Amino acid sequence: MSIQLFLVDKMLRFTIKRRFRKAPDVMTLRAVMQEMERQVRPAPAPVAMATADLGGVKAERLCVPGADETKAILYIHGGGFVAGIPANHRPLTWRLAAQVKVPVYVVDYRLAPEHPFPAGLDDCVAAYRALLAKGIAPGKIAIGGDSAGGNLTLATALKLKQDRTPLPGCLVALSPVTDLAEGGPSHAENVKSDAMFDARTFETVAAAYCPGHDARDPLVSPLRGDVAGLPPTLFQCSGAEMLRDDSIRMEAKMKAAGVDTTIEVWPKVFHVWQVTADILPEGRAAIAKIAAFITRRLGG
Repeated sequence: MSIQLFLVDKMLRFTIKRRFRKAPDVMTLRAVMQEMERQVRPAPAPVAMATADLGGVKAERLCVPGADETKAILYIHGGGFVAGIPANHRPLTWRLAAQVKVPVYVVDYRLAPEHPFPAGLDDCVAAYRALLAKGIAPGKIAIGGDSAGGNLTLATALKLKQDRTPLPGCLVALSPVTDLAEGGPSHAENVKSDAMFDARTFETVAAAYCPGHDARDPLVSPLRGDVAGLPPTLFQCSGAEMLRDDSIRMEAKMKAAGVDTTIEVWPKVFHVWQVTADILPEGRAAIAKIAAFITRRLGG
């Protein structure tokens, strides 16, 4: 554990975890992520940022000079389905753009509860199809996301499969939520070791994201879907977080179905530590592994 990780872990426990203990509803994330946005450093030169339109869906485009425009990364940010904007994740997304050397599109999808399921999923599917319409081959597109965005990454792949749309070259799921109907053992086992969340928070997600809808729907809970034939997938999660088993169980199901999967369970880090790469060497190391995975799968 780096000294930076030690200090940030203590800070998260003293601030965000205490906040969720007082107000465990997932909507607390909205204010938390709005405050985080003000602390995000701008992407350094020569990373160029612009707003893009992907099939009527707004996205942030990050690109470096000489990037391969025949390829793309579609990134879906986390935030409990109710919070977050592309800017929250720039420490991760600009590094992917720089290291993989392809354009990264971060989807600014509609958020619940104002826009409940399937609005956010529909936006992600539309954005992917827009990349296809631009002439990018499906095998040259990577879809990735964290937390709720990891859920939407997997759900997007399931929806594309359902609709017989050509699937992307690979998927990246960072601490994804994979079952909103029933959490795995780590939801109880890691209550104390999780540096950010209160266990009660996860009980409020389905009510905000898919009110009146069966949370067992595979497009809500990808763990319950038919995963055979999905693209090669990389999972990264923390061994200390309550969502650990969402990754472990999803990866095991996909592997059993014949999907080429890789899982990395990192010790002592916190939920989606990759977005703190400006501070943490562990975040930068994780992103380097993600970049290498995508580069290999997209053929670079």
